[in-house]
Amino acid sequence: MKFSFVLIAALCVFVNTQAQGQRLKMTPERPYIGDTVNLLYHPDAALLATGKPIKGAVYIYDTTYHWNAVDLQMKATDSGYTFTIPLTADKGLWAFKFRAGDAVDNAHDTGYIIMGSVPGRQWKAAYAGYGTLRAKRYELGIPQYYTDFQISDTAMFFWMGQEIGYWRAGRTFILPYVKARALSERQAGLNPDSSKTINSAAAYMLKAPNLSQKDLYTLALIFDQYLHKKETADSLYKVTSGIVKKQADYKAIQVAKTPDERLKLSEQFVKNYPPDRELDALAGIDYDRGVYRNIFAIYIAKNDTSVLAKYINTCPFSELALAYYKMVEIPYADWKTMSAKDAYSFSQRIMDRLAYLKAHKPEEFYYYTPSEFIEYIDKSFRYNYITHATILKEIGREKEALTQVLKMQEEWNYSNASLNQLEASLLEKAGDKKKLEEVLHNSVRMNQASAQIIDLLKKDYLKTHKDTEGFDAYLNSMKDAHTMELLREHVKSAMIEREAVPFEMKDLDGKMVSLAAQKGKIVVLDFWATWCAPCKAAMPGMQMAQEHFKNDSNVVFYFVDTQERDPEYKEKVKKFIKEKKYPFKVLFDNGDEFYSKYAKLIQTSGIPFKVVINGNGKIRFAQIGYMGSPSGLADEIETMISLSK
Repeated sequence: MKFSFVLIAALCVFVNTQAQGQRLKMTPERPYIGDTVNLLYHPDAALLATGKPIKGAVYIYDTTYHWNAVDLQMKATDSGYTFTIPLTADKGLWAFKFRAGDAVDNAHDTGYIIMGSVPGRQWKAAYAGYGTLRAKRYELGIPQYYTDFQISDTAMFFWMGQEIGYWRAGRTFILPYVKARALSERQAGLNPDSSKTINSAAAYMLKAPNLSQKDLYTLALIFDQYLHKKETADSLYKVTSGIVKKQADYKAIQVAKTPDERLKLSEQFVKNYPPDRELDALAGIDYDRGVYRNIFAIYIAKNDTSVLAKYINTCPFSELALAYYKMVEIPYADWKTMSAKDAYSFSQRIMDRLAYLKAHKPEEFYYYTPSEFIEYIDKSFRYNYITHATILKEIGREKEALTQVLKMQEEWNYSNASLNQLEASLLEKAGDKKKLEEVLHNSVRMNQASAQIIDLLKKDYLKTHKDTEGFDAYLNSMKDAHTMELLREHVKSAMIEREAVPFEMKDLDGKMVSLAAQKGKIVVLDFWATWCAPCKAAMPGMQMAQEHFKNDSNVVFYFVDTQERDPEYKEKVKKFIKEKKYPFKVLFDNGDEFYSKYAKLIQTSGIPFKVVINGNGKIRFAQIGYMGSPSGLADEIETMISLSK
């Protein structure tokens, strides 16, 4: 019986490998451990359509029951992409994935998989690898390999049982084996407490020699959570006092009543206990969210920046992202309260740490290949890289900044207005007119142009034209027609028709402005606040939109200052508008009276909040947020106004 299960599994796997759309072919067709497999991959249409390089990864499950992620070294040929894989005896399963840009080919979520085998049976780790890879919820495989595919708990129990039965892997897999069995029995209406299978497995394991702390703690969990035998569980917890004490100290952090107490306990925890990924996972200990997040959040709230120097070399990767946002992005990029020189000391330290991590992938990211991990870091920090390059420019390191910008454009491809503006300013200073012209035109083509880029284009336009009368048409001719059509369709789909809320608000000079007085006109309301970074970031785009309608007396823009916290906010607003030289008509909300009414009417929240009202007093558009492109925002507002007419 045991042999027949093995043979059936082996045959199924080999058939599966060869039936995967014929995009991955291997020679020999049924390889064994010790063979070197030659593979030929034909990219599918989705990958080819991206125009991006084809990359491959192999996720290997070894006979110590650990995953390793490796970049494939593939050679492009007329027939496809070729590579070889040696099926060595220290490995049990190989799972392949191919990608180009964001497109991924994993055989339509069925997997490209080779299970290690020898004649008549599967090799060690093949069963376990096949089960854990396809049961994502058990968190023992490669989390990003499948998108939606999941095997049942019964299937997981089968694969764990095969590995345990044939390769005596009970110490490693008894917990997922018991969990899968318990879930299956509950689904069948049975009580796992009285399960002969679970009781037998636990009793057998309990008698095994030389049990480690992990083995004993695993058994304690099984007797506690699945068999509900408190006396046995407690006796096992007593002999695993190390992890039990660690877990208790971790729980104390979570229930601490004050930030100071939580900080003290978190810092002491880091000193007392080194991370142990497998044991920590069993005990429910999360160093990231449960420990280091407290340390960084509380230090930063206290405005104590020493946390970076103190913990940068030991903290989880995600805390670097939090530190950059809180210590650089907000004070330097958003609030403008930090100089570039001061921001550089924090920004560069984090960038140096990222460079180190790229070369020394942390153990917890086992499921990424080296290149995937670098891409993961770069994607996580893609906006921060722009900020860092801006800092470099401001402290006089233009060449270094330009080098980084050019590298970033390989990924962004002119789809970020801030990056385009930064590159344009660096190229202008460097005197590279040819490259500058390319950036200006590509920025407009992608509809990711800043006001400064538009000004540079206008300046260039005036070299060959007597005035700017035809400039708008010239600008529109550069924009991608398909992109503009998609924008118009997107805006049109968001049209609404609701009665606008009548308002009366005072402007900067104390003059009362009402909606009733604007009858017959298109009214654009932009709700903003001095503390709102996205609101202020959107203003250059709003200025461009307002400039477009400067000769149209039937279109008016009002910038409604709302939700202010500073008692002197009116003076603060006046100063901001004057410094930025914005030609805006600012109105002061009564606290947040009219913002609240409009937000309630639209059933939304947050600022910036833009509302377009037609000449009949009907709201036609309402939009929350800012996507980052001044020219894109201007085109959206212009389209809304055009459709509202």
